[in-house]
Amino acid sequence: MMSRRGWCLLYFGAPHMPAAKVAVHQGESRFGRFVAGFLILLVVIYVAACAFFYLQQDQMAFPAPLEYARATPSDVGIPFEDLHIPVDGSEQIHAWWIPAATASDKVLLLFHGNGYVLEQAVRGELAPLHGLGTNLLMIDYRGYGSSSPGTPNERRVYEDARAAFRYLSVQRRIPSRDIIFLGRSIGTGPATEMAKEHPEAGGLILISAFTSTIDIAKTIWYLHPFPLSFLSHNRFDNLSKMDAVHIPIFIAVGTSDTLTPPAMAQALLQRAHEPKQLYLSQGADHNDIMSNGVAMLEVQLSAYLQTIH
Repeated sequence: MMSRRGWCLLYFGAPHMPAAKVAVHQGESRFGRFVAGFLILLVVIYVAACAFFYLQQDQMAFPAPLEYARATPSDVGIPFEDLHIPVDGSEQIHAWWIPAATASDKVLLLFHGNGYVLEQAVRGELAPLHGLGTNLLMIDYRGYGSSSPGTPNERRVYEDARAAFRYLSVQRRIPSRDIIFLGRSIGTGPATEMAKEHPEAGGLILISAFTSTIDIAKTIWYLHPFPLSFLSHNRFDNLSKMDAVHIPIFIAVGTSDTLTPPAMAQALLQRAHEPKQLYLSQGADHNDIMSNGVAMLEVQLSAYLQTIH
């Protein structure tokens, strides 16, 4: 039998790991798990944000107002016809046909911005556009105003634009050469698309135009981390279409516009074919270009329209 002293020697001679070293390894293991969990959480949040952008981009591009004051051109003394133009078998777009004060063959087919409906244009851009002396056809996209409900997107807006053009050509029997497409802000997308599809048309007017909606999104800081080119299906790539537009072009932008800055208008002008012109509205921004300094803009637009025969 081993003595008590032998047992003690056996115990103290056994190999062992210091307690401090065990604690370090356990701490490193916990920290590693924390870092891994945090990274997984970031990936989940990033993927969820990408999914949100992809699913909500139509609503982001077309924030149609739900409440607005009811108004018509008659409220400001301008005669008009109230129209509902069919898009397909079950849907329609609300539109106003506004004849020129003095007989004119020319028609401005107007595509408005994304933040308002026709009724809100009555106290805004209607008067200066009517003052140009041409007929007007103004439309609301589906999902806006009294047009059929639904969420607009690039494809549907183009369908609305084609329906409006078809109405002018078939119902009104207006020659394509007398139709001038006018787009403001997001409306420059369908206006440019129609100009590309109809080289026989009279002209193209772009007010507060952009190169593409992706280029606009890239200027928004909180969208920088996202692969916008991959996620976006509303591109409105006006710049790439300029090569296919072969009708006279007039581009106007406010010098204080930070959403669709003059640099975008310059890029469009550089790509466009002749005849073309650019007007910089001094001091105007994206939202007030049709009121701030609008008298000079009217002069420039009138001169442009005189060149279209």
